[in-house]
Amino acid sequence: MLTRRTFVRAAAAPFALRAAGARPNLLLILTDQQSHNALSAAGNAWLKTPAMDSLAATGVRFGETICPYPVCSPSRSSVFTGRMPHETGVRGNQQAIAAGMPTMGEILRGAGYHTVYGGKWHLPKSFDGMTAFDKLIGGSSQGGDMDGPLAATCAKWLRGKPKDSFLMVASFMNPHDICEWIRQHPGAPDYPEIDRYPPVPGNMAVDPGEPEFIQYHRTAGYDLMSQGVGIAAAWRRDDVRKYLHDYYRLVEDVDRQIGVVLTALRETNLDQKTIVVFASDHGEGMGGHRWVQKASFYEESVRVPLIVSGPGIAGRGAVDRHSLASLTDILPTFRDYAGVVAPKDVRGTSLRPALEGRPLSRKFAVSELRYGDERREGRMLRTARHKYVVFNGGAQPRQLFDLTVDPGETQNLAHSAAAGPVLGECRDLLRGWLAETGDDFVPAGKSST
Repeated sequence: MLTRRTFVRAAAAPFALRAAGARPNLLLILTDQQSHNALSAAGNAWLKTPAMDSLAATGVRFGETICPYPVCSPSRSSVFTGRMPHETGVRGNQQAIAAGMPTMGEILRGAGYHTVYGGKWHLPKSFDGMTAFDKLIGGSSQGGDMDGPLAATCAKWLRGKPKDSFLMVASFMNPHDICEWIRQHPGAPDYPEIDRYPPVPGNMAVDPGEPEFIQYHRTAGYDLMSQGVGIAAAWRRDDVRKYLHDYYRLVEDVDRQIGVVLTALRETNLDQKTIVVFASDHGEGMGGHRWVQKASFYEESVRVPLIVSGPGIAGRGAVDRHSLASLTDILPTFRDYAGVVAPKDVRGTSLRPALEGRPLSRKFAVSELRYGDERREGRMLRTARHKYVVFNGGAQPRQLFDLTVDPGETQNLAHSAAAGPVLGECRDLLRGWLAETGDDFVPAGKSST
């Protein structure tokens, strides 16, 4: 296995780099807990996100992007290593990336980039030193009120016109503050402006064949509301509409702060030589399946926005629905543009071919999840058409959805005899992935998938 020290040496070698003058700057903008369709560029008429939309208009938006784990810290560990959470060792919040695993800051700094970081980190024991970033502002855990100062600090740094090629990470907190809104929401007898709020989603019904471990999280998991009832279980339809309205306002708030950073980038002409990646670490339940917050394999939680913008990108303004992307692809994409040799054990792949008009050939993407500890653990395998979910125990441990005809995931086909061939194919794909990545996950009822 390639260690941090040997990789940094390799990254610094002359053959690993392009000519310094040709290397682009790299800017990663992260939001927290933003679902894939929570931006107006995705056709959502219930909010306005001009900053995010401007990136979509000048780049490529990947419409089918999966997060490696629908919880903050594990997903972020994958963003910054290109590896899966079972490899990074981050299976829950406030855990650090495994010692010796090269991270984005170390790799790009070793290649000669000036690496700076602002905002939420959420991978403790790593922020100060191990990640090889100069800290602009923020840290392991910051509230949503950090977003304004973060934007101002990043904009000021950019207006200083850095002389060296740089990697900047601007990691915003919102719309994560919806978590506190949910936990504190008491409900109301009526909402005076309810007619102006978004409608409830069409997939609010809970799957009667839902795995026991998902049901466990609804009633005993860490995201319970303060009143002690399960996630959104007692909400009326009007409560869901109010929640969606306020969630979209948080998205608009963070979009305004992203706009501050992008304005500085453009007014200094740095946008002419900067590859910008915009993404979110995981999604938000959005009331589908009566689920709010994160920590589920449903599309609202596990599918996220991903936009890449910058010089040399073909098909500006395009939406790529053919490439099945993953957040593990961000680091390989940056390395590709920087001309840095990638280690063989990185799971992500560069998005550059898709950005040049050649969609990715990836057949599937995988996501991981634990509810509490290893006793309640699951895997999700997502192909272009189907989603296969399996846990390591509990009643009804499997789900299968045909997303082409059932995008709302309302018809669980896992117990349908007609779906046998598809289930077999998904099991085989997952079995191969577990072996390839050294994942010791054991699906319920079998020693294989």
